[in-house]
Amino acid sequence: MYSHSDLELRVLILAPTGRDALLLSQTLASSNIGAQICSSPAELMQMLEEGGGAVMVAEEGLSSEDVSNLAIWLMSQPAWADMPFIVITSRGRANAATAQKAQELQVLGNVTFLERPVRPETVAAAVRTALRARMRQYEIRRRQETLARVNSDLEQFAYSASHDLQEPIRNIAIYSELLNRRYGNVLDERGKEFLDYVNEGARRMEALVQDLLAYTKAASIADEVPEPVDAEKALQAALSNLAEAIRQSDVQMNFGKLPVVRMREVHLQQLFQNLIGNAIKYRSQERPQLSISSERSDSSWLFSIRDNGIGISPEYKEKIFGLFKRLHGNDQYEGTGIGLAICQRIVDRYRGRIWVESEPGKGSTFFFTIPAGGG
Repeated sequence: MYSHSDLELRVLILAPTGRDALLLSQTLASSNIGAQICSSPAELMQMLEEGGGAVMVAEEGLSSEDVSNLAIWLMSQPAWADMPFIVITSRGRANAATAQKAQELQVLGNVTFLERPVRPETVAAAVRTALRARMRQYEIRRRQETLARVNSDLEQFAYSASHDLQEPIRNIAIYSELLNRRYGNVLDERGKEFLDYVNEGARRMEALVQDLLAYTKAASIADEVPEPVDAEKALQAALSNLAEAIRQSDVQMNFGKLPVVRMREVHLQQLFQNLIGNAIKYRSQERPQLSISSERSDSSWLFSIRDNGIGISPEYKEKIFGLFKRLHGNDQYEGTGIGLAICQRIVDRYRGRIWVESEPGKGSTFFFTIPAGGG
């Protein structure tokens, strides 16, 4: 019986005529390479499902239908996998038929041709090269699995910690407010200043915890194909949540007809809300002006949100999308430094892009792409 690692690295041999299969197996055995002979293309397909490191096949052992079946199987494999195929060519001079066969076999992707008659050491060297490449693929898979597991654990921890912190932070805010109301008159100026620090700290911690929860929720977006949603509906919901900030800052806003996109409405709303909220927060001395537009780009929609705010220096265009990355202190602009990281995470989950074009003092334009909803 094969162990898991043996299955991953065994060489499957399909050479249904003559003694080729046996000779190839013996050649590999002499080089301490595990091999298993397949009696038919159907058995090869079955063994591939169990696992393998490389496939050696005689050119005449695969019909056009067999090659098509292998190509379909390859398409079903995960992104890290690229099964090596070593093809032993037919004897005789090359002709139109052999050229056609070679062309058919190219659909298998990772193909090496060995021309008959082939020396045993050449076979062993080709197989060792193929297995080294296959081992690197397995290592990539293991690293991806480890990284996914660690990320999942970290996201779960962040979610649990953020959720559990809400109650004690809320209690600090409530009781510090009660303390101010009941005993504020007996505190001196220094005492009132300390109490204000407690209130401000609790308020900032509450905002930070809420943003961390939003970030972890954005990380858990499933790889689904959502129903089409009207982008204008999501925008209106975002504007409703920002109504007071819009009123106080007297924003002049322009947007035309927005498209239908394949994205959950709550996620698109969060994108609009964070980007528009930032544009309002980082406004200049002029009356704030916001322009929202969209245009079709292949199978996606490209959205842009343009403002006339304070702008961003070129060296910070990438950094601002990082977690907790802020360009200003709380004494200038309040915030947690998570809003744009949430936008980045949401867009990434929908396999889109988000970036900014800006100059200090000349405003900013944020762009993001998301899948089109058809039509």
